[in-house]
Amino acid sequence: MESDFGAQLLDHLQSGVILLDDRGRILAWNQWMARHSRLTLSEVSAKRLDELFPEVRHTRLEDAIEQALRFRLSSMLAPGLNAAILPLDHQPGDRRLARRMQPLVYVTPMRHEPYACLIQIQDMTATVRREHRLRAQSTQLIATTYRDALTGVGNRRRLDHDLAVAFSTAQKNRSSLALLMIDIDDFKAYNDSLGHLKGDDCLILVAKALQEGLRLRGDCVSRYGGEEFALPLPETDRDMACAIAERLRLLIEGLDLPHAASRVGTRVTVSIGVTAMIPGPEQSPSDLLGLADRALYRAKDAGRNCCFFNGPERDALPAWS
Repeated sequence: MESDFGAQLLDHLQSGVILLDDRGRILAWNQWMARHSRLTLSEVSAKRLDELFPEVRHTRLEDAIEQALRFRLSSMLAPGLNAAILPLDHQPGDRRLARRMQPLVYVTPMRHEPYACLIQIQDMTATVRREHRLRAQSTQLIATTYRDALTGVGNRRRLDHDLAVAFSTAQKNRSSLALLMIDIDDFKAYNDSLGHLKGDDCLILVAKALQEGLRLRGDCVSRYGGEEFALPLPETDRDMACAIAERLRLLIEGLDLPHAASRVGTRVTVSIGVTAMIPGPEQSPSDLLGLADRALYRAKDAGRNCCFFNGPERDALPAWS
């Protein structure tokens, strides 16, 4: 009677229960296991899990069972680290769709003969899928928060974040950090002559060209405001920063976007302020921004469509000098 009651109790549980003997052979297999594995107790009785499911071999589940049988140690296998350990169906149609349950597995030693090991399985598939969904939504939200809605490059918040991280790293490593400030020449005149929709198109094309023209995938152009863009360049000295700035200037000029109202020429061009420093402990990202901003103004004063460098220990000078 007690045995029958115990079997009924196991069959009413909303989780999987497997009981093994001291050789790892299956003695009990409740209805939950039968439903999700499509294997009955008579089909699995006296067999080892690795006989039924060869994919269990050389996994943490196999190790956990051995530790329970030999050393009386308990284990918990979380789905995030041990996804789809057993080929169990979350829903009836999952096997057809080649989707497996994401189980949380407890392996516990027992001292009640003939039972030597208890395996409990909880279906965490819905929880895991919800976590993946929330993580994806969070990633999308962060990406949206740091992206300029018009141009698709980083926004001011992204710049502040990237610059703070790069500045802190440069301080710690005593490495050079450069910053480019990029301004579209006579952009107000462009808007006034062609309209704001054409102005938006121009901003989008320039931003795309700047981002695609970078040397490293990790570098990120951000829209500083209006027609200005900024580009932090970690581990970059003066010479390399000036070379990158000049390459980007030529790249924008090469887009050949008509700009009849420009005082520089007939095409859209940019002026670029360049700075670089090895940040000291008493300095902050605003110091770097100030140097780059002053370099940009010097580039504009020099006639635009050029690059100027301004360092912490020298006056502004043309970037190519």
